[in-house]
Amino acid sequence: MNEHPRPLRSAIGGALIWSLAGCTAKVEPPPAACSAPQGSSAAAQSLATADSAFAFAFYPPAVAAAGSSGNVIVSPYSVSATMTMVDVGAAGQTESQIESVLHLPGNGASVGPAYAALACKMEGGASSNGNELLIANSLWAQQGFPFKPSFESVLENGYSAPLQQVDFETNAASAVASINGWVSGKTQGEIPSLLQPGDVDTTTRLVLVNAIYFKGAWANGFDPGQTGMQPFTLSDGTKVSATTMNGTVKIRTGGSTSLTVVELPYRGEALAMDFLVPSQAGGLAGFESTLSPAVLSGALATLVGTQVQLYLPKFSFTTHLALVPVLTGMGMTDVFVPKVANLSGMDGAMDLYVKTVVQQALVEVDEQGTVAAAATSANESQANAVVAPPPDLRIDQPFLFLIRDIQSGGILFMGRVTDPRH
Repeated sequence: MNEHPRPLRSAIGGALIWSLAGCTAKVEPPPAACSAPQGSSAAAQSLATADSAFAFAFYPPAVAAAGSSGNVIVSPYSVSATMTMVDVGAAGQTESQIESVLHLPGNGASVGPAYAALACKMEGGASSNGNELLIANSLWAQQGFPFKPSFESVLENGYSAPLQQVDFETNAASAVASINGWVSGKTQGEIPSLLQPGDVDTTTRLVLVNAIYFKGAWANGFDPGQTGMQPFTLSDGTKVSATTMNGTVKIRTGGSTSLTVVELPYRGEALAMDFLVPSQAGGLAGFESTLSPAVLSGALATLVGTQVQLYLPKFSFTTHLALVPVLTGMGMTDVFVPKVANLSGMDGAMDLYVKTVVQQALVEVDEQGTVAAAATSANESQANAVVAPPPDLRIDQPFLFLIRDIQSGGILFMGRVTDPRH
């Protein structure tokens, strides 16, 4: 038995690009997940529900770790996918802690088919009509290290994460460059350097990576010629001017006297972006403290279709998070402790532990390329008609946003905007 526990790293990259660009339709190959053994629809839905439960438990401590007063973007789905892959090789209390925190219905190996079915369905539905959703996993191991064939097989066949060998021990910099190059390629260059100096060293034996990239075009877009400065009220009541898009768009909206909910679908309406704008005492922070799957479900149940003159600020920012303290605080403790972590399903010994879990996510929301989608107007051809203008709906104060798969409810990205200028 090795007397010196070997650290693993879990690296998570998420690039969410709402550049809203019109794209030429092309035939995409089936997602890699579709070639893996597929779980039932019921199993996939059960996993999506579990992922949502994890998302709402993960979001508050992630925001706190990022700095609770600022803008934040995270991908709970990416965290869950990566740690589920770790769970494939976990046993004992380490396994039970991972599964409890992630709300998994079973071990990472047993939920592999459900994961594949869910990823296949989400990617297939979202990668159409000019949109692109890519979910990719990879496994980077120290060359020559004796991982169990059963562990490698589950990750390759269930999670489309075949083993790739690098040399952490004698050339950690080259290994990092290879991993970062893979992430950059999978996120279309949006996340070129997921791993930072110190994330990997000569003792690293395994890095598991999940990358998510989404580029979508609104079903109803905005004319850049209408974009201008509009007031935005910060959490402390300060009024600032923010670059704001506006246009007559078809949306779904609802909420209550203390919460406005706006849903903008992407082309094809497989995915949608939801904005939740609280107006009650306590503002965004107060609303976030009440977040749960039931609260979201109740808010979404109020949505009805309508046409409005929507004012939506443009925003763009990146969040980089070290997640070991976050996941430890949620109850996933043993997997990060040398000689305590039980990852014997990976190599048959008690000599591995997870040292680092990092995530970098990026979001851009703007109106590029959507003039064609927004340029047609019934009013233009009805010069003699008297048509009442649609009501204004302004998202002009701090809000929570998420992007989700409409059918399963799976949450891919989640975040907050407290100041769209940053």
